[in-house]
Amino acid sequence: MIDVEKLISYNDDLVEVLKDKRDINNLTQCFQHFNDLRSHCNADSNEVHRLLREYEEKIEACKKKTEQANLEVANGAEMESICRKNTKKSLKKNVDLKRSLDKYMTFDIYI
Repeated sequence: MIDVEKLISYNDDLVEVLKDKRDINNLTQCFQHFNDLRSHCNADSNEVHRLLREYEEKIEACKKKTEQANLEVANGAEMESICRKNTKKSLKKNVDLKRSLDKYMTFDIYI
Protein backbone atom coordinates (compact mmCIF):
# COMPACT_ATOMS: atom_id res chain seq x y z
CA MET A 1 0.00 0.00 0.00
CA ILE A 2 1.06 3.55 -0.70
CA ASP A 3 1.83 5.75 2.26
CA VAL A 4 -0.72 8.56 1.91
CA GLU A 5 1.34 11.06 3.88
CA LYS A 6 4.37 10.53 1.60
CA LEU A 7 2.20 10.90 -1.46
CA ILE A 8 0.68 14.14 -0.19
CA SER A 9 4.14 15.44 0.65
CA TYR A 10 5.43 14.57 -2.81
CA ASN A 11 2.45 16.33 -4.43
CA ASP A 12 2.97 19.40 -2.26
CA ASP A 13 6.64 19.54 -3.29
CA LEU A 14 5.68 19.21 -6.96
CA VAL A 15 3.10 22.00 -6.65
CA GLU A 16 5.70 24.25 -5.03
CA VAL A 17 8.20 23.57 -7.83
CA LEU A 18 5.61 24.32 -10.47
CA LYS A 19 4.52 27.52 -8.69
CA ASP A 20 7.99 28.96 -9.02
CA LYS A 21 8.03 30.88 -12.33
CA ARG A 22 11.78 30.35 -12.80
CA ASP A 23 11.37 26.58 -12.67
CA ILE A 24 8.64 26.67 -15.29
CA ASN A 25 10.80 28.90 -17.49
CA ASN A 26 13.79 26.58 -16.99
CA LEU A 27 11.66 23.57 -17.80
CA THR A 28 10.26 25.28 -20.89
CA GLN A 29 13.76 26.30 -21.98
CA CYS A 30 15.04 22.75 -21.48
CA PHE A 31 12.14 21.42 -23.50
CA GLN A 32 12.92 23.90 -26.31
CA HIS A 33 16.59 22.87 -26.28
CA PHE A 34 15.51 19.24 -26.40
CA ASN A 35 13.33 19.93 -29.45
CA ASP A 36 16.15 21.85 -31.17
CA LEU A 37 18.60 19.07 -30.47
CA ARG A 38 16.18 16.44 -31.76
CA SER A 39 15.60 18.50 -34.92
CA HIS A 40 19.36 18.79 -35.54
CA CYS A 41 19.84 15.08 -34.90
CA ASN A 42 17.06 14.23 -37.34
CA ALA A 43 18.60 16.53 -39.97
CA ASP A 44 22.04 14.96 -39.43
CA SER A 45 20.56 11.48 -39.58
CA ASN A 46 18.74 12.28 -42.84
CA GLU A 47 21.95 13.68 -44.33
CA VAL A 48 23.90 10.57 -43.32
CA HIS A 49 21.24 8.32 -44.88
CA ARG A 50 21.30 10.40 -48.08
CA LEU A 51 25.09 10.19 -48.29
CA LEU A 52 24.95 6.47 -47.58
CA ARG A 53 22.52 5.96 -50.48
CA GLU A 54 24.78 8.03 -52.76
CA TYR A 55 27.83 5.97 -51.81
CA GLU A 56 25.91 2.73 -52.31
CA GLU A 57 24.91 3.94 -55.80
CA LYS A 58 28.53 4.88 -56.56
CA ILE A 59 29.74 1.50 -55.32
CA GLU A 60 27.16 -0.25 -57.51
CA ALA A 61 28.24 1.83 -60.52
CA CYS A 62 31.88 0.92 -59.85
CA LYS A 63 30.96 -2.76 -59.62
CA LYS A 64 29.22 -2.54 -63.00
CA LYS A 65 32.20 -0.75 -64.55
CA THR A 66 34.53 -3.39 -63.11
CA GLU A 67 32.39 -6.20 -64.51
CA GLN A 68 32.32 -4.47 -67.91
CA ALA A 69 36.09 -3.98 -67.84
CA ASN A 70 36.56 -7.65 -66.92
CA LEU A 71 34.35 -8.66 -69.84
CA GLU A 72 36.32 -6.43 -72.18
CA VAL A 73 39.59 -7.91 -70.91
CA ALA A 74 38.20 -11.40 -71.43
CA ASN A 75 36.98 -10.42 -74.90
CA GLY A 76 40.37 -8.84 -75.57
CA ALA A 77 42.15 -12.04 -74.59
CA GLU A 78 39.75 -14.01 -76.77
CA MET A 79 40.36 -11.63 -79.67
CA GLU A 80 44.11 -11.94 -79.15
CA SER A 81 43.80 -15.71 -79.31
CA ILE A 82 41.78 -15.49 -82.52
CA CYS A 83 44.30 -13.05 -84.01
CA ARG A 84 47.15 -15.40 -83.10
CA LYS A 85 45.35 -18.29 -84.79
CA ASN A 86 44.65 -16.20 -87.89
CA THR A 87 48.26 -15.02 -87.99
CA LYS A 88 49.48 -18.61 -87.75
CA LYS A 89 47.14 -19.59 -90.58
CA SER A 90 48.32 -16.65 -92.70
CA LEU A 91 51.96 -17.51 -91.99
CA LYS A 92 51.35 -21.12 -92.96
CA LYS A 93 49.66 -20.00 -96.21
CA ASN A 94 52.54 -17.63 -96.95
CA VAL A 95 55.09 -20.35 -96.28
CA ASP A 96 53.14 -22.77 -98.49
CA LEU A 97 52.89 -20.15 -101.23
CA LYS A 98 56.60 -19.40 -100.98
CA ARG A 99 57.41 -23.10 -101.25
CA SER A 100 55.13 -23.39 -104.24
CA LEU A 101 56.75 -20.37 -105.85
CA ASP A 102 60.20 -21.73 -105.07
CA LYS A 103 59.28 -25.03 -106.72
CA TYR A 104 57.83 -23.20 -109.68
CA MET A 105 60.88 -20.97 -110.01
CA THR A 106 63.18 -23.95 -109.69
CA PHE A 107 61.16 -25.79 -112.33
CA ASP A 108 61.45 -22.86 -114.77
CA ILE A 109 65.19 -22.73 -114.34
CA TYR A 110 65.56 -26.37 -115.37
CA ILE A 111 63.37 -25.98 -118.45
